[in-house]
Amino acid sequence: MAFGIDQFASEIGKSGVARTSDFMVEITAPTKAFSSVAQSMMLRIEQVSIPSRTLTTFQQNYYGPPRDIPYRFVSSPITLTILLSEDMREREFFMQWQDLFIGTRRVKETPSPEAIYDCGYFKDCVGTVVIKQYGTSPGFQGRSQGSSLFGDIKDAAEAFGFNTSAILNPLGFNLFGSASGGKQDPKELYGITLVEAFPITVNEIQMNWADDQIAKLQVEIRYTYMTEKHPGTDIAGAVQKSFLRKGIEAFQRFAPVFSLVKANGVGGAIRSVAQSTGQGIVNAGTATKSILPF
Repeated sequence: MAFGIDQFASEIGKSGVARTSDFMVEITAPTKAFSSVAQSMMLRIEQVSIPSRTLTTFQQNYYGPPRDIPYRFVSSPITLTILLSEDMREREFFMQWQDLFIGTRRVKETPSPEAIYDCGYFKDCVGTVVIKQYGTSPGFQGRSQGSSLFGDIKDAAEAFGFNTSAILNPLGFNLFGSASGGKQDPKELYGITLVEAFPITVNEIQMNWADDQIAKLQVEIRYTYMTEKHPGTDIAGAVQKSFLRKGIEAFQRFAPVFSLVKANGVGGAIRSVAQSTGQGIVNAGTATKSILPF
């Protein structure tokens, strides 16, 4: 297909473009004592890198040029850039996380001699890091209830005559959208979870009397492997929605018949349909007779 500005504009308008600013990072530390700082840190991580993945290969020599055969992958560490609080609690967060591995070997006000060389087990010291990407295009940013699976279920329930307001509006607001346009909150379009993650490097912080810039900390996160979630490739979910939508459309075609059955009973509905069909045949015959030459 030849390039055309209309096709280009349509494609960009349909699925938008990913913006580097629309992200959020969630950190789950190995101990609950870190949870409060981890929650507040979501608002302070100003920069993160989507991790890369490289295939490791071995060279196989057949007839002709050699071939590189992949047999595993290597994931590179990621770097977080964090806006520091005045007391630099974010730095202390990662330092204490590292202490779980190697023991408390830093000089503190009240050192604990028993914990200086008390190293932890790997599985007890690792956590998870989740990177979420959000969309800004109309097709992703605000999803109307009609395009969601819950919206389809709501339509099906109302098609069968159920009143869903008591369920969907228990506190006076719509669970599937606001009163202004029926839009939902932004939803993540892409999610990456770093499994068995830990801070391998807590970098230095440059301090300088010559300026009063915001102090930032860079932390390098290493992990064992990553999992990815991409709702756009959920084929099973798309098929499920498609079948449900087709079922609703089929039911809506038969909705008048169900209304007749509900109002007149089965016998009354059959008589009504028969009378209507007969009258239609008579009307068609009359119309045909009027245009025939004999």
